[in-house]
Formats: sequence, structure tokens, C-alpha cells
Amino acid sequence: MIGRHTLGGVLVDPIDGARPGRLVIEGDVIAAVEDDPSAPDESLLFPGFVDLQVYEPAGIAAAGVTAYLQAAQEPIDTGDPLCLGLHLEGPFLNPEAAGAIPRDALQAVDLHLLGTWLERGDIRLVTIAPELERAFDAVRLIVDTGAVAGLGHTTANCATVRAALDAGARFATHAWNAMAPLQARATGPLPELLLDERVTLGLIADGRHLHPRVEELTVRVAGPDRIALTSDLVATPLRDGNRLAGGDRAGAGLVARMSSFGLAEVAMMASLVPARLLGLTDRGRLAPGYRADLAVLDPRFKPLKTIVAGNTSWGVRYPQSQELDEIPPSTNAPGPGA
Repeated sequence: MIGRHTLGGVLVDPIDGARPGRLVIEGDVIAAVEDDPSAPDESLLFPGFVDLQVYEPAGIAAAGVTAYLQAAQEPIDTGDPLCLGLHLEGPFLNPEAAGAIPRDALQAVDLHLLGTWLERGDIRLVTIAPELERAFDAVRLIVDTGAVAGLGHTTANCATVRAALDAGARFATHAWNAMAPLQARATGPLPELLLDERVTLGLIADGRHLHPRVEELTVRVAGPDRIALTSDLVATPLRDGNRLAGGDRAGAGLVARMSSFGLAEVAMMASLVPARLLGLTDRGRLAPGYRADLAVLDPRFKPLKTIVAGNTSWGVRYPQSQELDEIPPSTNAPGPGA
């Protein structure tokens, strides 16, 4: 698409809520937002979804994702225009909370190596276990270079987590997963991560990584404005006992499950919160001046098309679209989950 055009449907904005209307798009930006009761209701127009943790991006644009971070344990080169940069999920993680990451891929904190990597300029988020020696120095180094420091794969207690947050950490990588469990007299990291308003919590809300009641607890305690839906998307998810090696749905699949919390709320979690964490002031909303990145879904949250900077991007057929009904949406009723 080029020039000026309009797009109508149910506009879902994380701040202004959901209402019928039309977007006026000029070039790659939204020029105006118009309320229109006669706008068609067969499509939901969301701000493009932003995913902070993607291992295998093939077909992700067709899930409504318009920007993502490539996850890896060490720097790699990417060529996808939707990729904003790298999320280093390691290698400075606690082997006792390695999860699906091979222990031989982990190592002690090396500030020189980390500094060399950060000099590349494409690393946007680094996950670290705060209980490791020199972890606080690493957090400060990450923040000083303009990247986001995340906490994950950790057995840290609340005091250690709080110290890491005071050093500048601001993200919890897949909260609850690969973290010490919450116990009555041994807190682990979760109470501090849930209660500290400085923290954005990444949530793999695919119905497998978390029980629906855990999802609900997290949303109720932290609020949608502190939660970023993440996919941890891999090509072939594996289950080894209770261990899950990656996710199999992104964008629209996560939004469909979490839509019971409200349309504006799920747009907040899938679009605005992750964009805000990365400092993207022109993404995550349907508002004048914002980039025309859109996820267009049908009323059952099946992807119809994805628009990136005003241009339609079809991608490949969303591989999980036939499976969205197999995992129930997050509700008060017990359901599947890790």
C-alpha cells in the first residue's frame, strides 16, 4: 500500500479501548483515527504484536507479529526486517535453573565478553541470573549501553532480585518458568518480580507453560500494563517430562487465549507493553503519528492479514490456526498448564 488509504473495523487500542472506526493511513504512519459506528465488524484491528523472545521466526508475520527480538545464547546475525535485534537468553544463567537450555551453553559472568557483544549495537535485551557472581555489574553494563537487563533462569531470593532491580534490571524473562518455585518460607524470585512496579513480566501464555490460574494471578497482581506476552517460539516444541522446550504459538494465538481479560487489556500485553519496554515510542497503539503496524484478526482471533509500516505482509499461513481451539482461553476454571 502507498499513499493515503483507510481501513475500517473494530479498532482495538490499549488506551482508548475497542470501538468501531476507521484508520486513515498515510505512507507508513497512522494519520487519523475516526470513530464510525457503521464500520464493518468482521475484523478486529490491533496494533501489530511485538514479541520479545522468538527462536524460530518462520511465518511469524502471519500471526500478526510486526516486530520481534531474535532469541539466542550468543550473538548471531539476522536479516529479517521485522527483527529489532537480539535477546540474549544467556549464557550467564544459573545451571540449576537451566530449563531447556543446555547446561554446557552456560558460563560464569564475563564482563569483557559481554561488553564486546554489546558493542555490536544490535543486542536489545539480555537475560541474566542475578545470583551469579558479578551479575549486578553485568546488569549495570547492559543498562549503560541502552539495552534492557532481564532476570531469568534463576533461583535468586527476593533480596537478590531487589538488588538487581536497583542496579537497573527491568524485565522478568518468561516469569514462573525456569525460576525457583514460590514457597511459604523460601520465596524465590517471584514475589519481588510480581510486586515491584518497575518490572515488566514476560508471560508465555500458550496454555502449556502456565496453568490458567497462574496466568490470572499474574494479571491480577501485576496488571496488564506490566505484562508482555511472549512466545518463546521454536520450530518443533519438545516436552521432556515436566520440561518444555519452547512454544508453538505466537501473536494471535496468545491473544486468543488471553482475550478473556478484555480486548484493550490483551492489546496492552501483546503490543504496547513490549514496545514500551524497548523504548519504541511509535508502536503499540492505534493513534495518530504511530507507525501503521497492524494485526487484522477475525472475531475469533484468527489472523486475516498483517500490515507493516502501511504495507500488507501476508507471510505464510499461520501454522497453528487450526489448533487455537485445542487449548482453552485463560479463565477461572482449571485447565492445562505446566
